[in-house]
Amino acid sequence: MYNTDFPDRADLPSTEKLVGSTIIAGVSALAILVTIVLPSEYGVDVTRVGGMLGLTEMGRIKMQLAQEAADNEAMSAAVASGNVVVPIASVATADTQTLASRMDDIEQTLAALQSQLAAGQAVTLPPVPAVVAPAEPVAVAAAPVAAAPAWRDEVSFTLTPMQGTEYKMVMQAGAVANYEFVVDGGVINFDAHGEGEGQSLSYEEGRGVIADSGQMVAPVTGTHGWFFRNRGDADVIVTLRTTGDYSELRKLI
Repeated sequence: MYNTDFPDRADLPSTEKLVGSTIIAGVSALAILVTIVLPSEYGVDVTRVGGMLGLTEMGRIKMQLAQEAADNEAMSAAVASGNVVVPIASVATADTQTLASRMDDIEQTLAALQSQLAAGQAVTLPPVPAVVAPAEPVAVAAAPVAAAPAWRDEVSFTLTPMQGTEYKMVMQAGAVANYEFVVDGGVINFDAHGEGEGQSLSYEEGRGVIADSGQMVAPVTGTHGWFFRNRGDADVIVTLRTTGDYSELRKLI
């Protein structure tokens, strides 16, 4: 009735083989999780393999975008519920309190004069305060203004809504570079970071900025720079200027 041939017991895998195959599959899955999934999805690079393959940076960008979306959603919910509290500065100041005290003194003096007049006594006027001449203005020497650095590279690029790009300087360990960037037409988000010698490094993050400037010191030999993203709803123009000890400025994305 059944034409299927059943395998012999000797042809079936033993318990030891099944256990061994299960262990091999588990180890393989764990290796894929540590070297591929964690760096590419969460920016966690335990083995440094993700950094060499460029997966860590991709995961870090994903986490940054997820955090930005969560922050925007939380702020929108707070505004909608009316739970955004704006601190209000105290209205009372030292000058106001001093003026109120002076008004009390004047009222007391007037009351005393009225009492003297009503009693037919000689009026005793309060002493007139001496007039103090204003102090001569003192000339203050202006602090010297540092000269702007002579920029070595200057690039301008347009970012459409939700578009991102990345510029990196190729630097040796210990090298120092100066930079500035300005935004025309809106604001941007940026992430300053670097990679090199099997390491992924994060320096600074900014959200909704129109400009930034400073120094970047490379702790390791590699590429160091910025990932820019336009989270607004209109095109923006970004101008990036750099100078210092680096071999070249590269556009990576």
